[in-house]
Amino acid sequence: MDLDACRNELRSIINELRDIERGVRGDFTGVGQDLCANCVGRIADHYQSVLNRLNRVNQNRLASWIAENI
Repeated sequence: MDLDACRNELRSIINELRDIERGVRGDFTGVGQDLCANCVGRIADHYQSVLNRLNRVNQNRLASWIAENI
């Protein structure tokens, strides 16, 4: 799997998590609803920070490093 494919998969996961978060907030009621939705939101936020880091990766430098160290 190349870096672009990883990014796309991660974006898809983040979108699914955001959909779940919205669904929990909209479809359920009670104290547990907010706690659950907040937890899912934190997980999505974490994956978003990972995606932000991946977006900063210079593929050319990474390929050069791999070629030099294999």
